[in-house]
Amino acid sequence: MDMSQYKALFLSESREYLRTIAEQVVALEQSPGERSAVDALFRGAHSLKGMAASMEYGDVVVVAHSMEDLMARVRDGALPFDAGVADLLLEGVDLIDVLLDDVEQERPSTLPTGDYAQRLALYTPAAAKAAAVDQAEPRGAAADAVPSPAADAPAPPAEAEKAKEPVGEAGGTVRVKTELLDHLINLTGELVTNKQRLLNIGRELASPALNDAVSETAKLLRALHDEVMKVRLMPFEAISDRFQRSVRSVAKKSGKEIHFELTGREIGLDRGMLEQLVDPLNHILRNAVDHGIEESGEREQAGKPARGTVWLAVSRDRDRIQITVRDDGRGMEPKAMIEAAIAKGLLTPEEGELLSPRQALMLSCIPGFSTAKEVTDISGRGVGMDAVNAAIQKLGGTLGIESEPGLGTTITLRLPLTIAIIHALVVQIGQVKAAIPVNAVQRTVELSRRQIETMGKRQMFQLDDEAIPLLSLNRVLGLPLGRFPDGILPLFVTEARGRRVGIVVDRLLGQHELFVKQLGRPLSKMAGVAGGATLGDGEIVAILDLAGLL
Repeated sequence: MDMSQYKALFLSESREYLRTIAEQVVALEQSPGERSAVDALFRGAHSLKGMAASMEYGDVVVVAHSMEDLMARVRDGALPFDAGVADLLLEGVDLIDVLLDDVEQERPSTLPTGDYAQRLALYTPAAAKAAAVDQAEPRGAAADAVPSPAADAPAPPAEAEKAKEPVGEAGGTVRVKTELLDHLINLTGELVTNKQRLLNIGRELASPALNDAVSETAKLLRALHDEVMKVRLMPFEAISDRFQRSVRSVAKKSGKEIHFELTGREIGLDRGMLEQLVDPLNHILRNAVDHGIEESGEREQAGKPARGTVWLAVSRDRDRIQITVRDDGRGMEPKAMIEAAIAKGLLTPEEGELLSPRQALMLSCIPGFSTAKEVTDISGRGVGMDAVNAAIQKLGGTLGIESEPGLGTTITLRLPLTIAIIHALVVQIGQVKAAIPVNAVQRTVELSRRQIETMGKRQMFQLDDEAIPLLSLNRVLGLPLGRFPDGILPLFVTEARGRRVGIVVDRLLGQHELFVKQLGRPLSKMAGVAGGATLGDGEIVAILDLAGLL
């Protein structure tokens, strides 16, 4: 794997660790008994070693590993933190600093680490050494034999001293606080809102000059927005390690042989989105191993390799991210899914007959649904996929399931590149306006009353040869029902609990680019509301979370 793209980040973080270690060494000399500082020093050396190992910088690993071992002896009480230890650690800091310069300049290591590791491994405190000599030799001779502290602690090499000089900013990176980035995002979002306001004014004044100026400003703003969004992007690899461990853990617990493949580690995702993807992806992967992949014997009887495979792939298409989890396991049978839903009372037989194979697979996203024959401590309690679907929809994404019995299952998550600025369909419901992320809107429809059919207690309409139930958003929100004197009902089609639903509103007001603002308490706890935004005319709208609302 090409790790060169992460070199700048590695150098930046490594130097920050070195600075911290040097500060802590000096502080510990003043307070050697500070246990938390000893632990922090050990962790610092350990983290440095881990980062260097992942980047395959062997010399840095050797030095950091030696420092870690020395600190382990201090931490375990086998060695006091004395001046000799401090000297050796600071020497290690200087050595690594020089080695990092070589990495940055893309040249072979110019500073051999020599016997540094051996000296740390054999290090004995001066007092203990003197005591040993006292026992072995007459005092006068011992005084001559014991080296002075200055002689015992090797002088810093000339290269290390040189490394302390500033190395310049060529090719460097600047690390900033996340709060500062969030503030930058907020300002960009406010500009997006203000752009919409200017567009409205331009239309009212019908001024070509003003319209041209606003149009140019909008282009610049879009470019600014794109650049700011890039700053928030982090490689998927930032969270991928835990998935490898998770799959390995579940496979070991369930006694299955699993090969796990991960592609797209380098794809950048919004930092806020990455944090919210960990739990859904973990659940999907655990399901794939626990339910999807068969036991080795069963696989061999089916003509498959004894070892199952689970793939996790991340890709990007313009402003969309696609994450796919695929397994070569037993797959799912739509008919069995429908029968299970009917048996659990989640579906009537009449409703079951109307479901397409794709809709049947989406039944797994209904709360309480599970076809697992037994409940384990891994999965099978019928909870999880509904939460996964809700989490993905809250991020403005969609979840799709495809499966072939005997061949395996593929779950695809499609997500926006960012969750800070979204495209939304604004609708009128009663006296208020609300926004629905366009990712959740499959289609908008203007329906004539004569197209509405009554089936049992439900009102339905036909779309693409599929009977789709109707639901009033006004009724869901407890608002007065709309009147449609011209006999035309505006609605949008979305998916809820695995089925397409037509949501009737009073008016469809069009698509807007909105800057999402998170709500404070107590509104942030309100189910069905994902945030708020300001329209170009200054009106505030709620952004609806349909998964939580329906």
